[in-house]
Amino acid sequence: MLGIAALYGTVGHLNARSAAGDPRIYATLLMQAQFISMIVLITSLGYVAASANLPMQEENLLTLDRRLGLDFRAYLGVVNDQLQLRWAFEQTYNSIQWQLVILILILPLFGHHRRAAEFALAFAIALIVTTIISTLVPATGVYHALGLVPSDHPNVEPVVYYGTLKELPLVRDGTTRLLNAYLLGPILTFPSFHAISAALYAWVFWPFRWLRAVGLLWNAVMVAATPIGGGHFFADVAAGLIIAVAAIYAVRRVGKYLTSDRQKQQKTLMPPDPLNAPILRVQ
Repeated sequence: MLGIAALYGTVGHLNARSAAGDPRIYATLLMQAQFISMIVLITSLGYVAASANLPMQEENLLTLDRRLGLDFRAYLGVVNDQLQLRWAFEQTYNSIQWQLVILILILPLFGHHRRAAEFALAFAIALIVTTIISTLVPATGVYHALGLVPSDHPNVEPVVYYGTLKELPLVRDGTTRLLNAYLLGPILTFPSFHAISAALYAWVFWPFRWLRAVGLLWNAVMVAATPIGGGHFFADVAAGLIIAVAAIYAVRRVGKYLTSDRQKQQKTLMPPDPLNAPILRVQ
Protein backbone atom coordinates (compact mmCIF):
# COMPACT_ATOMS: atom_id res chain seq x y z
CA MET A 1 0.00 0.00 0.00
CA LEU A 2 2.79 2.41 0.88
CA GLY A 3 4.57 1.38 -2.33
CA ILE A 4 1.50 2.41 -4.33
CA ALA A 5 1.38 5.72 -2.47
CA ALA A 6 5.10 6.27 -3.12
CA LEU A 7 4.60 5.57 -6.84
CA TYR A 8 1.74 8.07 -7.11
CA GLY A 9 3.67 10.65 -5.11
CA THR A 10 6.87 10.26 -7.13
CA VAL A 11 5.15 10.47 -10.52
CA GLY A 12 3.12 13.46 -9.34
CA HIS A 13 6.23 15.21 -8.03
CA LEU A 14 8.11 14.61 -11.29
CA ASN A 15 5.18 15.95 -13.30
CA ALA A 16 5.02 19.06 -11.11
CA ARG A 17 8.75 19.72 -11.60
CA SER A 18 8.69 19.17 -15.37
CA ALA A 19 8.22 21.92 -17.94
CA ALA A 20 5.04 20.25 -19.13
CA GLY A 21 3.63 19.87 -15.64
CA ASP A 22 -0.15 19.85 -15.46
CA PRO A 23 -1.76 20.63 -12.08
CA ARG A 24 -4.72 18.40 -12.95
CA ILE A 25 -2.30 15.47 -13.21
CA TYR A 26 0.13 16.06 -10.37
CA ALA A 27 -2.49 17.32 -7.92
CA THR A 28 -4.60 14.20 -8.53
CA LEU A 29 -1.62 11.88 -8.07
CA LEU A 30 -0.30 13.65 -4.99
CA MET A 31 -3.75 13.69 -3.41
CA GLN A 32 -4.12 9.94 -3.91
CA ALA A 33 -0.68 9.39 -2.38
CA GLN A 34 -1.60 11.51 0.64
CA PHE A 35 -4.89 9.74 1.33
CA ILE A 36 -3.51 6.23 0.90
CA SER A 37 -0.65 7.01 3.26
CA MET A 38 -2.72 8.68 5.97
CA ILE A 39 -5.49 6.07 5.96
CA VAL A 40 -3.13 3.10 6.15
CA LEU A 41 -0.76 4.64 8.70
CA ILE A 42 -3.27 6.31 11.01
CA THR A 43 -5.71 3.38 10.93
CA SER A 44 -2.85 1.03 11.79
CA LEU A 45 -1.87 3.31 14.66
CA GLY A 46 -5.48 3.14 15.81
CA TYR A 47 -5.11 -0.62 16.19
CA VAL A 48 -1.90 -0.15 18.14
CA ALA A 49 -3.54 2.44 20.40
CA ALA A 50 -6.63 0.29 20.98
CA SER A 51 -4.39 -2.51 22.25
CA ALA A 52 -3.76 -0.34 25.34
CA ASN A 53 -7.03 -1.90 26.53
CA LEU A 54 -8.24 1.08 28.56
CA PRO A 55 -11.55 0.74 30.47
CA MET A 56 -14.65 0.70 28.26
CA GLN A 57 -16.84 3.80 28.40
CA GLU A 58 -20.13 2.51 27.01
CA GLU A 59 -22.16 3.18 30.15
CA ASN A 60 -20.93 6.78 30.26
CA LEU A 61 -21.79 7.33 26.60
CA LEU A 62 -25.22 5.77 27.08
CA THR A 63 -25.80 8.02 30.08
CA LEU A 64 -24.83 11.03 28.00
CA ASP A 65 -27.35 10.04 25.31
CA ARG A 66 -30.09 9.78 27.91
CA ARG A 67 -29.22 13.15 29.39
CA LEU A 68 -29.60 14.58 25.89
CA GLY A 69 -33.09 13.04 25.80
CA LEU A 70 -32.25 10.68 22.94
CA ASP A 71 -33.54 7.09 22.83
CA PHE A 72 -31.66 4.79 20.46
CA ARG A 73 -34.05 1.87 20.98
CA ALA A 74 -37.00 3.97 19.81
CA TYR A 75 -35.00 5.34 16.87
CA LEU A 76 -34.01 1.82 15.83
CA GLY A 77 -37.64 0.72 16.01
CA VAL A 78 -38.71 3.46 13.59
CA VAL A 79 -35.97 2.60 11.10
CA ASN A 80 -36.64 -1.13 11.41
CA ASP A 81 -40.28 -0.59 10.38
CA GLN A 82 -39.65 1.78 7.44
CA LEU A 83 -38.44 0.11 4.24
CA GLN A 84 -37.70 3.32 2.32
CA LEU A 85 -35.88 4.87 5.26
CA ARG A 86 -33.73 1.75 5.67
CA TRP A 87 -32.86 1.85 1.97
CA ALA A 88 -31.83 5.53 2.15
CA PHE A 89 -29.77 4.92 5.27
CA GLU A 90 -28.04 1.91 3.74
CA GLN A 91 -27.13 3.72 0.51
CA THR A 92 -25.75 6.83 2.20
CA TYR A 93 -23.97 5.07 5.05
CA ASN A 94 -22.15 2.72 2.68
CA SER A 95 -21.05 5.62 0.46
CA ILE A 96 -18.20 6.76 2.71
CA GLN A 97 -15.54 5.18 0.49
CA TRP A 98 -16.82 5.99 -2.98
CA GLN A 99 -17.56 9.60 -2.03
CA LEU A 100 -13.91 9.90 -0.98
CA VAL A 101 -12.74 8.43 -4.30
CA ILE A 102 -14.96 10.81 -6.27
CA LEU A 103 -13.73 13.87 -4.37
CA ILE A 104 -10.07 12.87 -4.72
CA LEU A 105 -10.57 12.78 -8.48
CA ILE A 106 -12.88 15.71 -9.23
CA LEU A 107 -11.34 18.33 -6.94
CA PRO A 108 -8.01 18.63 -8.81
CA LEU A 109 -9.49 17.76 -12.22
CA PHE A 110 -11.89 20.71 -11.98
CA GLY A 111 -9.22 23.08 -10.69
CA HIS A 112 -10.15 23.24 -7.00
CA HIS A 113 -6.55 22.71 -5.90
CA ARG A 114 -6.74 24.77 -2.73
CA ARG A 115 -9.89 23.03 -1.54
CA ALA A 116 -8.22 19.69 -2.32
CA ALA A 117 -5.25 20.59 -0.11
CA GLU A 118 -7.57 21.83 2.66
CA PHE A 119 -9.59 18.63 2.43
CA ALA A 120 -6.49 16.43 2.76
CA LEU A 121 -5.28 18.37 5.80
CA ALA A 122 -8.72 18.47 7.47
CA PHE A 123 -9.16 14.73 6.89
CA ALA A 124 -5.75 13.99 8.43
CA ILE A 125 -6.39 16.22 11.45
CA ALA A 126 -9.81 14.70 12.06
CA LEU A 127 -8.53 11.13 11.73
CA ILE A 128 -5.64 11.75 14.13
CA VAL A 129 -7.87 13.44 16.71
CA THR A 130 -10.49 10.69 16.40
CA THR A 131 -7.85 8.00 16.89
CA ILE A 132 -6.53 9.68 20.05
CA ILE A 133 -9.98 10.26 21.57
CA SER A 134 -11.21 6.77 20.69
CA THR A 135 -8.18 5.32 22.45
CA LEU A 136 -9.06 7.21 25.61
CA VAL A 137 -12.81 6.55 25.31
CA PRO A 138 -13.10 3.00 23.92
CA ALA A 139 -16.53 1.51 23.25
CA THR A 140 -17.99 -1.31 21.19
CA GLY A 141 -21.28 0.38 20.35
CA VAL A 142 -24.79 1.18 21.45
CA TYR A 143 -26.23 -2.20 20.41
CA HIS A 144 -23.83 -3.87 22.82
CA ALA A 145 -24.51 -1.34 25.58
CA LEU A 146 -28.28 -1.91 25.35
CA GLY A 147 -27.95 -5.68 25.00
CA LEU A 148 -29.70 -5.68 21.61
CA VAL A 149 -29.59 -8.84 19.49
CA PRO A 150 -30.50 -9.36 15.80
CA SER A 151 -34.00 -10.55 16.71
CA ASP A 152 -34.67 -7.08 18.19
CA HIS A 153 -34.12 -5.49 14.75
CA PRO A 154 -34.77 -8.21 12.14
CA ASN A 155 -34.86 -5.76 9.22
CA VAL A 156 -31.69 -3.85 10.17
CA GLU A 157 -28.25 -5.39 9.68
CA PRO A 158 -25.53 -3.07 11.09
CA VAL A 159 -22.63 -4.64 9.20
CA VAL A 160 -20.05 -2.06 10.29
CA TYR A 161 -21.05 -2.47 13.93
CA TYR A 162 -20.64 -6.23 13.59
CA GLY A 163 -17.13 -5.57 12.26
CA THR A 164 -16.30 -3.56 15.37
CA LEU A 165 -17.89 -6.20 17.59
CA LYS A 166 -15.64 -8.82 16.00
CA GLU A 167 -12.41 -6.82 15.64
CA LEU A 168 -12.12 -4.63 18.74
CA PRO A 169 -12.09 -7.40 21.41
CA LEU A 170 -9.36 -9.25 19.50
CA VAL A 171 -7.20 -6.13 19.45
CA ARG A 172 -7.84 -5.33 23.12
CA ASP A 173 -7.07 -8.82 24.45
CA GLY A 174 -3.90 -9.20 22.37
CA THR A 175 -5.16 -11.82 19.91
CA THR A 176 -4.67 -9.57 16.89
CA ARG A 177 -1.05 -8.54 16.46
CA LEU A 178 -0.57 -8.92 12.69
CA LEU A 179 -2.21 -6.19 10.60
CA ASN A 180 -3.25 -6.59 6.98
CA ALA A 181 -3.58 -3.21 5.29
CA TYR A 182 -6.32 -4.58 3.02
CA LEU A 183 -8.39 -5.99 5.91
CA LEU A 184 -8.30 -3.21 8.50
CA GLY A 185 -11.71 -3.11 10.13
CA PRO A 186 -13.69 -0.44 11.99
CA ILE A 187 -12.57 -0.06 15.60
CA LEU A 188 -13.34 3.63 16.20
CA THR A 189 -16.62 4.32 17.99
CA PHE A 190 -16.32 7.63 19.82
CA PRO A 191 -16.22 9.97 17.95
CA SER A 192 -17.93 8.70 14.80
CA PHE A 193 -15.71 9.03 11.74
CA HIS A 194 -18.75 8.49 9.51
CA ALA A 195 -20.23 11.70 10.95
CA ILE A 196 -16.88 13.47 10.48
CA SER A 197 -16.65 12.28 6.87
CA ALA A 198 -20.21 13.35 6.09
CA ALA A 199 -19.54 16.89 7.33
CA LEU A 200 -16.23 17.11 5.46
CA TYR A 201 -17.77 15.75 2.24
CA ALA A 202 -20.64 18.24 2.35
CA TRP A 203 -18.11 21.05 2.81
CA VAL A 204 -15.89 19.83 -0.02
CA PHE A 205 -18.80 19.35 -2.43
CA TRP A 206 -19.90 22.97 -1.86
CA PRO A 207 -17.71 24.60 -4.59
CA PHE A 208 -19.48 22.43 -7.21
CA ARG A 209 -22.78 24.21 -7.80
CA TRP A 210 -24.17 21.23 -9.68
CA LEU A 211 -23.38 18.93 -6.71
CA ARG A 212 -23.91 21.31 -3.80
CA ALA A 213 -27.52 20.46 -2.95
CA VAL A 214 -27.09 16.75 -3.63
CA GLY A 215 -23.91 16.56 -1.54
CA LEU A 216 -25.50 18.40 1.38
CA LEU A 217 -28.71 16.31 1.38
CA TRP A 218 -26.91 13.01 0.82
CA ASN A 219 -24.49 13.55 3.67
CA ALA A 220 -27.19 14.85 6.01
CA VAL A 221 -28.94 11.50 5.56
CA MET A 222 -25.57 9.79 6.08
CA VAL A 223 -25.28 11.49 9.48
CA ALA A 224 -28.78 10.31 10.38
CA ALA A 225 -27.85 6.76 9.32
CA THR A 226 -24.65 6.66 11.36
CA PRO A 227 -26.14 5.48 14.70
CA ILE A 228 -27.98 2.64 12.95
CA GLY A 229 -25.28 1.43 10.55
CA GLY A 230 -22.32 1.78 12.89
CA GLY A 231 -23.98 1.14 16.22
CA HIS A 232 -22.94 4.61 17.35
CA PHE A 233 -24.23 6.48 20.34
CA PHE A 234 -25.78 9.83 19.50
CA ALA A 235 -22.91 11.35 21.47
CA ASP A 236 -20.51 9.77 18.96
CA VAL A 237 -22.24 11.58 16.13
CA ALA A 238 -22.32 14.92 17.94
CA ALA A 239 -18.63 14.65 18.81
CA GLY A 240 -17.81 13.76 15.21
CA LEU A 241 -19.60 16.81 13.85
CA ILE A 242 -17.81 19.06 16.35
CA ILE A 243 -14.42 17.66 15.31
CA ALA A 244 -15.24 18.12 11.62
CA VAL A 245 -16.21 21.77 12.11
CA ALA A 246 -13.08 22.38 14.20
CA ALA A 247 -10.87 20.75 11.54
CA ILE A 248 -12.43 22.86 8.78
CA TYR A 249 -11.94 26.02 10.83
CA ALA A 250 -8.32 25.11 11.55
CA VAL A 251 -7.37 24.46 7.93
CA ARG A 252 -9.11 27.63 6.76
CA ARG A 253 -7.13 29.63 9.28
CA VAL A 254 -3.90 27.93 8.21
CA GLY A 255 -4.72 28.63 4.56
CA LYS A 256 -5.37 32.31 5.20
CA TYR A 257 -2.16 32.60 7.18
CA LEU A 258 -0.07 30.95 4.46
CA THR A 259 -1.72 33.05 1.76
CA SER A 260 -1.13 36.33 3.59
CA ASP A 261 2.45 35.33 4.37
CA ARG A 262 3.11 34.51 0.71
CA GLN A 263 1.59 37.80 -0.40
CA LYS A 264 3.87 39.68 2.01
CA GLN A 265 6.90 37.86 0.61
CA GLN A 266 5.87 38.66 -2.95
CA LYS A 267 5.45 42.34 -2.10
CA THR A 268 8.87 42.39 -0.47
CA LEU A 269 10.58 40.80 -3.48
CA MET A 270 8.62 42.70 -6.12
CA PRO A 271 10.47 45.71 -7.65
CA PRO A 272 8.72 49.07 -7.36
CA ASP A 273 6.29 49.94 -10.12
CA PRO A 274 7.59 53.03 -11.98
CA LEU A 275 4.05 54.02 -12.90
CA ASN A 276 3.15 54.31 -9.22
CA ALA A 277 6.37 56.00 -8.14
CA PRO A 278 6.02 59.46 -6.57
CA ILE A 279 6.50 62.39 -8.98
CA LEU A 280 9.08 65.05 -8.10
CA ARG A 281 8.17 68.53 -9.20
CA VAL A 282 11.01 71.00 -9.72
CA GLN A 283 10.17 74.67 -9.50
